[in-house]
Amino acid sequence: MGAMALMAGMVACGPDDNKVPGLEDITLDGFYVYGEATGYNEVKSDLMMSPGFNENGKTPRDGMHEKYIWLEGGKPFQLVYYAAGATENYGAALEETTVEYADEPLTPFFRGELVVGNDAPTLQVAESGLYHIVLDRNIANDLEYAQIIVVPAKWGVRGAMNGWGYTEGAMTKNDDGTVTWTWKDCDMAAGGQFKFAYCHAWKIRLDLSGNVKSEVSLGTDFEGGLSHMTADNNISVGEKAGLYDITLTYKLSDGELGESFTHTMVLTKESELPSNMYMTGSSFGNWTWGAEGIVELIPVHSEGGRFWAIRTLKANEGIKFSSINVKDDWSKAFGGLTTNSDNIVFDKDGNATVAETGLYLITVDAANSKLTIEPAKVYGMGPAFGNWDFGANLFTVNADGTVSTTVANGTTSDADNGIRMCVPVADMDGGNWWHAEFNVFDGKIVYRGGGNDLARVNVEAGQTVTLNFNDGTASIK
Repeated sequence: MGAMALMAGMVACGPDDNKVPGLEDITLDGFYVYGEATGYNEVKSDLMMSPGFNENGKTPRDGMHEKYIWLEGGKPFQLVYYAAGATENYGAALEETTVEYADEPLTPFFRGELVVGNDAPTLQVAESGLYHIVLDRNIANDLEYAQIIVVPAKWGVRGAMNGWGYTEGAMTKNDDGTVTWTWKDCDMAAGGQFKFAYCHAWKIRLDLSGNVKSEVSLGTDFEGGLSHMTADNNISVGEKAGLYDITLTYKLSDGELGESFTHTMVLTKESELPSNMYMTGSSFGNWTWGAEGIVELIPVHSEGGRFWAIRTLKANEGIKFSSINVKDDWSKAFGGLTTNSDNIVFDKDGNATVAETGLYLITVDAANSKLTIEPAKVYGMGPAFGNWDFGANLFTVNADGTVSTTVANGTTSDADNGIRMCVPVADMDGGNWWHAEFNVFDGKIVYRGGGNDLARVNVEAGQTVTLNFNDGTASIK
Protein backbone atom coordinates (compact mmCIF):
# COMPACT_ATOMS: atom_id res chain seq x y z
CA MET A 1 0.00 0.00 0.00
CA GLY A 2 3.04 2.27 0.22
CA ALA A 3 2.65 2.91 -3.49
CA MET A 4 -0.77 4.34 -2.76
CA ALA A 5 0.73 7.32 -0.96
CA LEU A 6 -1.31 10.47 -1.35
CA MET A 7 0.54 13.52 -2.62
CA ALA A 8 -0.12 17.11 -1.67
CA GLY A 9 1.41 20.38 -2.71
CA MET A 10 -0.49 21.32 -5.83
CA VAL A 11 -2.11 24.66 -5.07
CA ALA A 12 -5.86 24.87 -5.64
CA CYS A 13 -7.34 27.82 -7.43
CA GLY A 14 -9.22 30.22 -5.20
CA PRO A 15 -12.80 31.22 -5.84
CA ASP A 16 -11.68 34.48 -7.42
CA ASP A 17 -9.09 32.79 -9.66
CA ASN A 18 -11.29 30.28 -11.41
CA LYS A 19 -14.92 29.35 -11.42
CA VAL A 20 -15.60 25.68 -10.58
CA PRO A 21 -17.60 24.37 -13.55
CA GLY A 22 -21.00 22.89 -12.79
CA LEU A 23 -21.69 24.87 -9.62
CA GLU A 24 -24.04 27.17 -11.48
CA ASP A 25 -26.41 24.20 -11.78
CA ILE A 26 -26.13 23.12 -8.12
CA THR A 27 -29.15 23.86 -5.95
CA LEU A 28 -27.98 22.50 -2.57
CA ASP A 29 -25.34 24.19 -0.44
CA GLY A 30 -22.69 21.85 0.92
CA PHE A 31 -19.35 20.14 0.35
CA TYR A 32 -18.50 18.56 -3.00
CA VAL A 33 -15.63 16.40 -4.25
CA TYR A 34 -14.28 18.00 -7.39
CA GLY A 35 -11.41 17.28 -9.74
CA GLU A 36 -10.04 15.15 -12.52
CA ALA A 37 -9.70 12.13 -10.19
CA THR A 38 -13.51 11.88 -9.91
CA GLY A 39 -13.86 11.19 -13.64
CA TYR A 40 -15.99 14.31 -14.12
CA ASN A 41 -14.86 17.66 -15.50
CA GLU A 42 -17.43 19.54 -13.46
CA VAL A 43 -19.27 19.40 -10.16
CA LYS A 44 -22.53 17.46 -10.17
CA SER A 45 -25.06 16.78 -7.42
CA ASP A 46 -23.95 13.16 -6.97
CA LEU A 47 -20.52 14.45 -5.87
CA MET A 48 -22.00 16.09 -2.76
CA MET A 49 -20.66 14.76 0.55
CA SER A 50 -23.04 13.24 3.10
CA PRO A 51 -23.65 14.55 6.62
CA GLY A 52 -21.17 12.91 8.99
CA PHE A 53 -22.00 10.37 11.68
CA ASN A 54 -20.15 9.78 14.96
CA GLU A 55 -19.93 6.03 15.60
CA ASN A 56 -19.46 6.81 19.29
CA GLY A 57 -23.03 7.38 20.40
CA LYS A 58 -24.51 6.62 16.98
CA THR A 59 -25.41 10.26 16.34
CA PRO A 60 -25.00 12.82 13.52
CA ARG A 61 -22.02 15.14 14.04
CA ASP A 62 -22.10 18.80 13.14
CA GLY A 63 -19.19 19.77 10.90
CA MET A 64 -18.42 16.20 9.84
CA HIS A 65 -18.89 15.19 6.20
CA GLU A 66 -18.23 11.88 4.42
CA LYS A 67 -18.16 10.39 0.93
CA TYR A 68 -17.48 7.05 -0.74
CA ILE A 69 -16.13 7.76 -4.22
CA TRP A 70 -14.09 6.09 -6.94
CA LEU A 71 -10.87 8.05 -7.51
CA GLU A 72 -8.48 7.68 -10.44
CA GLY A 73 -4.85 7.29 -9.43
CA GLY A 74 -2.39 10.03 -10.40
CA LYS A 75 -5.08 12.67 -10.90
CA PRO A 76 -5.92 15.59 -8.56
CA PHE A 77 -9.07 16.27 -6.59
CA GLN A 78 -10.16 18.70 -3.90
CA LEU A 79 -13.09 19.45 -1.59
CA VAL A 80 -15.15 22.51 -2.45
CA TYR A 81 -17.66 24.21 -0.16
CA TYR A 82 -20.45 25.92 -2.04
CA ALA A 83 -22.99 28.24 -0.39
CA ALA A 84 -25.01 31.22 -1.57
CA GLY A 85 -23.18 31.29 -4.87
CA ALA A 86 -19.67 31.43 -3.33
CA THR A 87 -17.04 28.70 -3.15
CA GLU A 88 -14.25 27.89 -0.71
CA ASN A 89 -11.53 25.27 -1.09
CA TYR A 90 -10.73 22.67 1.57
CA GLY A 91 -7.61 20.50 1.55
CA ALA A 92 -4.83 18.99 3.66
CA ALA A 93 -1.26 17.77 3.47
CA LEU A 94 -2.08 14.12 4.03
CA GLU A 95 0.38 11.78 5.72
CA GLU A 96 0.34 8.00 5.83
CA THR A 97 -1.11 6.57 9.04
CA THR A 98 -0.77 2.95 10.14
CA VAL A 99 -3.26 1.20 12.40
CA GLU A 100 -3.08 2.49 15.96
CA TYR A 101 -6.11 1.02 17.67
CA ALA A 102 -8.15 -2.15 17.61
CA ASP A 103 -10.97 -2.11 15.05
CA GLU A 104 -9.18 0.38 12.77
CA PRO A 105 -8.20 -0.48 9.16
CA LEU A 106 -5.40 -3.03 8.81
CA THR A 107 -3.95 -1.06 5.90
CA PRO A 108 -2.30 2.35 5.77
CA PHE A 109 -4.68 5.27 5.40
CA PHE A 110 -4.10 8.98 5.20
CA ARG A 111 -4.80 11.92 7.48
CA GLY A 112 -3.93 15.61 7.47
CA GLU A 113 -4.76 18.88 9.20
CA LEU A 114 -7.44 20.84 7.40
CA VAL A 115 -6.40 23.87 5.33
CA VAL A 116 -9.12 26.25 4.11
CA GLY A 117 -8.92 28.85 1.38
CA ASN A 118 -6.77 29.61 -1.62
CA ASP A 119 -3.74 27.84 -0.11
CA ALA A 120 -5.61 24.56 0.44
CA PRO A 121 -3.57 21.86 -1.32
CA THR A 122 -5.20 19.51 -3.80
CA LEU A 123 -5.06 15.77 -3.15
CA GLN A 124 -4.07 12.77 -5.21
CA VAL A 125 -4.05 8.98 -4.87
CA ALA A 126 -1.53 6.74 -6.59
CA GLU A 127 -3.89 3.79 -7.14
CA SER A 128 -7.37 3.88 -8.62
CA GLY A 129 -10.07 2.51 -6.35
CA LEU A 130 -13.01 3.26 -4.10
CA TYR A 131 -12.11 5.56 -1.22
CA HIS A 132 -13.80 6.78 1.95
CA ILE A 133 -13.23 10.51 2.50
CA VAL A 134 -13.93 11.99 5.94
CA LEU A 135 -13.87 15.74 6.55
CA ASP A 136 -14.25 17.01 10.13
CA ARG A 137 -14.18 20.77 10.70
CA ASN A 138 -13.91 20.34 14.49
CA ILE A 139 -16.83 22.66 15.17
CA ALA A 140 -17.23 21.23 18.68
CA ASN A 141 -13.52 21.88 19.34
CA ASP A 142 -13.13 18.39 20.76
CA LEU A 143 -10.41 17.20 18.37
CA GLU A 144 -6.74 18.05 18.32
CA TYR A 145 -7.28 19.63 14.91
CA ALA A 146 -9.77 19.80 12.06
CA GLN A 147 -8.84 17.14 9.55
CA ILE A 148 -9.34 15.19 6.33
CA ILE A 149 -8.98 11.40 6.20
CA VAL A 150 -8.79 9.29 3.02
CA VAL A 151 -9.03 5.50 3.29
CA PRO A 152 -9.05 2.77 0.60
CA ALA A 153 -12.43 1.05 0.94
CA LYS A 154 -11.78 -2.61 0.12
CA TRP A 155 -15.01 -4.23 1.25
CA GLY A 156 -15.33 -7.50 3.11
CA VAL A 157 -18.02 -9.38 5.02
CA ARG A 158 -17.96 -9.99 8.77
CA GLY A 159 -20.53 -12.31 10.31
CA ALA A 160 -21.88 -15.80 10.60
CA MET A 161 -19.95 -17.01 7.55
CA ASN A 162 -16.56 -16.39 9.19
CA GLY A 163 -17.15 -16.11 12.94
CA TRP A 164 -17.25 -12.30 12.61
CA GLY A 165 -13.74 -12.30 11.23
CA TYR A 166 -13.16 -10.74 7.81
CA THR A 167 -13.40 -12.01 4.23
CA GLU A 168 -12.52 -9.56 1.46
CA GLY A 169 -14.74 -9.60 -1.62
CA ALA A 170 -13.76 -10.01 -5.26
CA MET A 171 -14.05 -6.50 -6.77
CA THR A 172 -15.16 -5.65 -10.31
CA LYS A 173 -15.27 -2.15 -11.84
CA ASN A 174 -18.14 -2.24 -14.34
CA ASP A 175 -18.46 -0.35 -17.61
CA ASP A 176 -21.41 1.66 -16.27
CA GLY A 177 -19.28 3.09 -13.44
CA THR A 178 -20.65 0.86 -10.71
CA VAL A 179 -18.36 -1.27 -8.55
CA THR A 180 -19.33 -4.76 -7.39
CA TRP A 181 -17.91 -7.02 -4.68
CA THR A 182 -18.93 -10.68 -4.57
CA TRP A 183 -18.69 -13.51 -2.05
CA LYS A 184 -19.50 -17.07 -3.13
CA ASP A 185 -20.79 -19.97 -1.01
CA CYS A 186 -21.12 -18.13 2.31
CA ASP A 187 -22.22 -20.78 4.81
CA MET A 188 -25.02 -19.21 6.88
CA ALA A 189 -27.30 -20.55 9.59
CA ALA A 190 -31.00 -19.74 9.47
CA GLY A 191 -31.29 -16.08 10.43
CA GLY A 192 -27.51 -15.78 10.10
CA GLN A 193 -26.28 -12.21 10.34
CA PHE A 194 -23.42 -10.18 8.95
CA LYS A 195 -22.24 -6.70 7.99
CA PHE A 196 -20.17 -5.22 5.22
CA ALA A 197 -16.97 -3.57 6.48
CA TYR A 198 -13.74 -2.56 4.80
CA CYS A 199 -10.09 -3.40 5.54
CA HIS A 200 -10.80 -5.59 8.61
CA ALA A 201 -12.11 -2.50 10.43
CA TRP A 202 -15.18 -1.33 12.32
CA LYS A 203 -14.29 2.34 12.83
CA ILE A 204 -11.61 5.05 12.59
CA ARG A 205 -10.74 7.30 15.51
CA LEU A 206 -10.52 11.02 14.85
CA ASP A 207 -9.08 11.76 18.30
CA LEU A 208 -6.89 9.98 20.84
CA SER A 209 -9.70 9.55 23.36
CA GLY A 210 -11.99 7.85 20.87
CA ASN A 211 -14.85 10.26 21.50
CA VAL A 212 -15.19 10.86 17.76
CA LYS A 213 -15.11 7.94 15.33
CA SER A 214 -16.07 7.36 11.74
CA GLU A 215 -18.11 4.22 11.05
CA VAL A 216 -16.68 1.97 8.32
CA SER A 217 -19.34 -0.74 8.19
CA LEU A 218 -22.76 -1.05 6.58
CA GLY A 219 -25.80 -2.80 7.99
CA THR A 220 -29.51 -2.47 7.27
CA ASP A 221 -31.68 0.56 7.74
CA PHE A 222 -35.28 0.32 8.91
CA GLU A 223 -36.55 -0.25 5.38
CA GLY A 224 -34.14 -2.99 4.29
CA GLY A 225 -31.58 -0.76 2.57
CA LEU A 226 -27.99 -0.25 3.68
CA SER A 227 -26.92 2.27 6.30
CA HIS A 228 -24.09 3.10 8.68
CA MET A 229 -26.32 5.11 11.02
CA THR A 230 -28.63 2.65 12.81
CA ALA A 231 -27.65 0.72 15.93
CA ASP A 232 -27.89 -3.09 16.05
CA ASN A 233 -28.39 -3.19 12.30
CA ASN A 234 -26.93 -6.54 11.25
CA ILE A 235 -28.06 -7.92 7.91
CA SER A 236 -29.98 -11.22 8.15
CA VAL A 237 -30.14 -13.80 5.37
CA GLY A 238 -33.62 -14.96 6.41
CA GLU A 239 -35.25 -18.18 7.52
CA LYS A 240 -33.27 -20.72 5.49
CA ALA A 241 -29.77 -22.00 6.29
CA GLY A 242 -27.35 -22.87 3.53
CA LEU A 243 -24.83 -21.46 1.07
CA TYR A 244 -25.41 -17.88 -0.06
CA ASP A 245 -23.90 -15.79 -2.83
CA ILE A 246 -23.67 -12.20 -1.59
CA THR A 247 -23.04 -9.08 -3.64
CA LEU A 248 -22.42 -5.45 -2.71
CA THR A 249 -22.79 -2.82 -5.43
CA TYR A 250 -21.64 0.79 -5.31
CA LYS A 251 -23.12 3.52 -7.49
CA LEU A 252 -22.18 7.17 -7.04
CA SER A 253 -25.05 8.96 -5.32
CA ASP A 254 -25.81 11.92 -3.11
CA GLY A 255 -27.79 11.59 0.12
CA GLU A 256 -26.75 9.44 3.07
CA LEU A 257 -23.70 7.22 2.64
CA GLY A 258 -25.69 4.01 2.52
CA GLU A 259 -27.72 5.22 -0.45
CA SER A 260 -24.68 4.65 -2.68
CA PHE A 261 -24.82 0.90 -1.95
CA THR A 262 -27.19 -1.97 -2.66
CA HIS A 263 -26.82 -5.67 -1.90
CA THR A 264 -28.24 -9.06 -2.82
CA MET A 265 -28.26 -12.44 -1.07
CA VAL A 266 -29.05 -15.55 -3.14
CA LEU A 267 -29.48 -18.98 -1.54
CA THR A 268 -27.65 -21.40 -3.84
CA LYS A 269 -27.82 -24.54 -1.70
CA GLU A 270 -30.18 -25.06 1.21
CA SER A 271 -28.59 -26.58 4.30
CA GLU A 272 -29.69 -29.93 5.65
CA LEU A 273 -28.82 -28.83 9.19
CA PRO A 274 -31.75 -28.21 11.54
CA SER A 275 -32.84 -24.67 12.34
CA ASN A 276 -34.45 -25.67 15.65
CA MET A 277 -33.87 -28.24 18.37
CA TYR A 278 -36.15 -29.50 21.15
CA MET A 279 -35.83 -31.84 24.14
CA THR A 280 -38.46 -34.03 25.80
CA GLY A 281 -38.63 -36.55 28.65
CA SER A 282 -40.66 -37.34 31.72
CA SER A 283 -39.77 -33.95 33.23
CA PHE A 284 -39.96 -32.07 29.94
CA GLY A 285 -43.40 -32.28 28.37
CA ASN A 286 -43.95 -35.86 29.61
CA TRP A 287 -42.81 -37.36 26.29
CA THR A 288 -45.40 -35.41 24.33
CA TRP A 289 -44.13 -33.20 21.52
CA GLY A 290 -45.95 -29.88 21.37
CA ALA A 291 -46.83 -30.04 25.08
CA GLU A 292 -46.04 -27.47 27.74
CA GLY A 293 -42.65 -28.16 29.28
CA ILE A 294 -40.87 -29.16 26.07
CA VAL A 295 -37.41 -27.52 26.10
CA GLU A 296 -36.47 -25.41 23.09
CA LEU A 297 -32.69 -25.31 22.90
CA ILE A 298 -30.90 -22.03 22.16
CA PRO A 299 -29.12 -21.69 18.79
CA VAL A 300 -25.41 -20.94 19.02
CA HIS A 301 -24.69 -17.65 17.29
CA SER A 302 -22.91 -17.98 13.92
CA GLU A 303 -22.62 -21.78 14.19
CA GLY A 304 -25.27 -23.54 12.14
CA GLY A 305 -26.77 -26.72 13.57
CA ARG A 306 -25.46 -26.19 17.11
CA PHE A 307 -27.82 -25.66 20.10
CA TRP A 308 -27.61 -25.58 23.89
CA ALA A 309 -29.63 -25.47 27.09
CA ILE A 310 -29.06 -25.75 30.83
CA ARG A 311 -31.49 -27.88 32.83
CA THR A 312 -31.61 -30.06 35.91
CA LEU A 313 -31.53 -33.71 34.80
CA LYS A 314 -32.61 -36.52 37.11
CA ALA A 315 -30.50 -39.64 37.45
CA ASN A 316 -31.45 -42.42 35.01
CA GLU A 317 -34.37 -40.43 33.61
CA GLY A 318 -34.22 -40.51 29.81
CA ILE A 319 -34.41 -37.64 27.36
CA LYS A 320 -34.67 -37.39 23.57
CA PHE A 321 -34.20 -34.64 21.02
CA SER A 322 -35.88 -33.61 17.78
CA SER A 323 -35.63 -30.82 15.22
CA ILE A 324 -39.44 -30.64 15.06
CA ASN A 325 -41.97 -30.15 17.86
CA VAL A 326 -45.20 -31.57 16.47
CA LYS A 327 -47.59 -33.77 18.45
CA ASP A 328 -46.99 -37.51 17.87
CA ASP A 329 -44.28 -36.87 15.26
CA TRP A 330 -41.18 -38.85 16.24
CA SER A 331 -39.71 -38.99 12.75
CA LYS A 332 -36.76 -36.73 13.63
CA ALA A 333 -36.29 -37.86 17.25
CA PHE A 334 -32.98 -39.23 18.54
CA GLY A 335 -31.39 -40.09 21.86
CA GLY A 336 -27.76 -39.90 20.77
CA LEU A 337 -25.56 -38.92 17.83
CA THR A 338 -22.43 -40.35 16.26
CA THR A 339 -20.27 -38.96 19.06
CA ASN A 340 -21.58 -38.68 22.62
CA SER A 341 -19.84 -37.42 25.76
CA ASP A 342 -18.53 -40.18 28.04
CA ASN A 343 -20.96 -39.48 30.88
CA ILE A 344 -24.05 -40.21 28.76
CA VAL A 345 -25.67 -43.59 29.45
CA PHE A 346 -28.30 -44.93 27.03
CA ASP A 347 -31.25 -46.92 28.40
CA LYS A 348 -32.95 -49.81 26.62
CA ASP A 349 -35.10 -47.42 24.59
CA GLY A 350 -32.11 -45.43 23.33
CA ASN A 351 -32.81 -42.46 25.55
CA ALA A 352 -29.87 -40.43 26.87
CA THR A 353 -29.50 -40.44 30.66
CA VAL A 354 -27.03 -39.34 33.33
CA ALA A 355 -25.98 -41.30 36.39
CA GLU A 356 -26.34 -38.46 38.90
CA THR A 357 -29.00 -35.79 39.35
CA GLY A 358 -27.63 -32.31 38.75
CA LEU A 359 -27.58 -29.15 36.67
CA TYR A 360 -26.21 -29.88 33.20
CA LEU A 361 -25.18 -28.01 30.07
CA ILE A 362 -26.65 -29.87 27.09
CA THR A 363 -25.20 -29.25 23.63
CA VAL A 364 -26.51 -30.72 20.39
CA ASP A 365 -24.04 -30.23 17.54
CA ALA A 366 -25.82 -31.50 14.43
CA ALA A 367 -23.07 -30.20 12.15
CA ASN A 368 -20.58 -32.62 13.71
CA SER A 369 -23.15 -35.21 14.89
CA LYS A 370 -22.14 -34.78 18.53
CA LEU A 371 -24.16 -34.76 21.76
CA THR A 372 -22.57 -33.41 24.92
CA ILE A 373 -24.04 -33.40 28.43
CA GLU A 374 -21.74 -32.04 31.11
CA PRO A 375 -22.05 -30.34 34.52
CA ALA A 376 -23.22 -26.77 33.95
CA LYS A 377 -20.72 -23.94 33.95
CA VAL A 378 -21.63 -20.26 33.66
CA TYR A 379 -19.09 -17.47 33.29
CA GLY A 380 -19.16 -13.72 33.79
CA MET A 381 -17.29 -11.56 31.29
CA GLY A 382 -15.98 -8.01 31.28
CA PRO A 383 -15.15 -5.17 33.70
CA ALA A 384 -18.09 -5.95 35.99
CA PHE A 385 -16.30 -9.20 36.87
CA GLY A 386 -12.81 -7.73 36.74
CA ASN A 387 -11.57 -8.98 33.35
CA TRP A 388 -12.35 -10.43 29.92
CA ASP A 389 -10.63 -13.77 30.62
CA PHE A 390 -12.89 -16.51 29.31
CA GLY A 391 -13.44 -19.11 32.04
CA ALA A 392 -11.99 -17.01 34.86
CA ASN A 393 -15.22 -15.80 36.43
CA LEU A 394 -17.15 -18.97 37.26
CA PHE A 395 -20.62 -18.88 38.84
CA THR A 396 -21.45 -21.12 41.81
CA VAL A 397 -23.96 -23.93 41.27
CA ASN A 398 -26.33 -23.95 44.28
CA ALA A 399 -28.17 -26.85 45.88
CA ASP A 400 -31.53 -25.55 44.61
CA GLY A 401 -30.39 -25.76 40.99
CA THR A 402 -29.69 -22.05 40.54
CA VAL A 403 -26.32 -20.48 39.80
CA SER A 404 -25.05 -17.24 41.29
CA THR A 405 -22.10 -14.94 41.72
CA THR A 406 -21.23 -11.58 43.29
CA VAL A 407 -20.28 -8.75 40.95
CA ALA A 408 -16.86 -7.27 41.65
CA ASN A 409 -17.27 -3.85 40.05
CA GLY A 410 -20.14 -1.51 39.37
CA THR A 411 -20.95 -0.22 35.87
CA THR A 412 -22.70 3.00 35.02
CA SER A 413 -22.83 3.29 31.23
CA ASP A 414 -22.70 1.42 27.96
CA ALA A 415 -19.00 2.28 27.75
CA ASP A 416 -18.46 0.19 30.91
CA ASN A 417 -19.88 -2.80 28.97
CA GLY A 418 -22.35 -3.65 31.75
CA ILE A 419 -22.71 -7.21 32.99
CA ARG A 420 -22.18 -9.97 30.40
CA MET A 421 -22.56 -13.74 30.82
CA CYS A 422 -22.09 -16.88 28.75
CA VAL A 423 -21.68 -20.67 28.83
CA PRO A 424 -18.78 -22.72 27.38
CA VAL A 425 -20.55 -24.44 24.52
CA ALA A 426 -18.69 -27.63 23.50
CA ASP A 427 -15.95 -27.18 20.87
CA MET A 428 -16.39 -23.40 20.94
CA ASP A 429 -13.30 -21.23 20.72
CA GLY A 430 -12.99 -19.15 23.88
CA GLY A 431 -12.73 -15.97 21.78
CA ASN A 432 -16.27 -16.61 20.59
CA TRP A 433 -17.79 -16.73 24.06
CA TRP A 434 -20.55 -14.35 22.91
CA HIS A 435 -21.89 -17.10 20.64
CA ALA A 436 -23.64 -18.42 23.75
CA GLU A 437 -24.40 -15.18 25.60
CA PHE A 438 -27.40 -14.11 27.68
CA ASN A 439 -28.42 -11.46 30.21
CA VAL A 440 -31.09 -10.52 32.74
CA PHE A 441 -34.02 -8.28 31.80
CA ASP A 442 -37.10 -7.69 33.96
CA GLY A 443 -36.42 -10.73 36.12
CA LYS A 444 -35.96 -13.13 33.22
CA ILE A 445 -33.03 -14.72 31.38
CA VAL A 446 -32.91 -13.42 27.80
CA TYR A 447 -30.71 -15.30 25.33
CA ARG A 448 -28.85 -13.70 22.48
CA GLY A 449 -29.17 -16.83 20.33
CA GLY A 450 -28.55 -15.89 16.71
CA GLY A 451 -29.63 -12.28 17.24
CA ASN A 452 -28.05 -8.89 17.73
CA ASP A 453 -25.90 -7.80 20.63
CA LEU A 454 -27.99 -7.51 23.79
CA ALA A 455 -28.56 -4.18 25.51
CA ARG A 456 -26.20 -3.39 28.37
CA VAL A 457 -27.33 -4.11 31.92
CA ASN A 458 -25.57 -2.00 34.55
CA VAL A 459 -24.90 -3.25 38.07
CA GLU A 460 -23.52 -2.07 41.41
CA ALA A 461 -20.43 -3.52 43.00
CA GLY A 462 -21.36 -6.24 45.48
CA GLN A 463 -24.67 -7.15 43.88
CA THR A 464 -25.49 -10.83 43.43
CA VAL A 465 -26.63 -12.27 40.11
CA THR A 466 -28.81 -15.38 40.45
CA LEU A 467 -29.98 -17.44 37.45
CA ASN A 468 -32.61 -20.18 37.34
CA PHE A 469 -32.35 -21.90 33.97
CA ASN A 470 -35.11 -24.36 34.82
CA ASP A 471 -37.85 -21.72 34.93
CA GLY A 472 -36.06 -18.88 33.10
CA THR A 473 -36.14 -16.44 36.03
CA ALA A 474 -33.24 -14.33 37.31
CA SER A 475 -32.38 -11.53 39.68
CA ILE A 476 -29.70 -8.91 40.30
CA LYS A 477 -29.80 -7.58 43.85
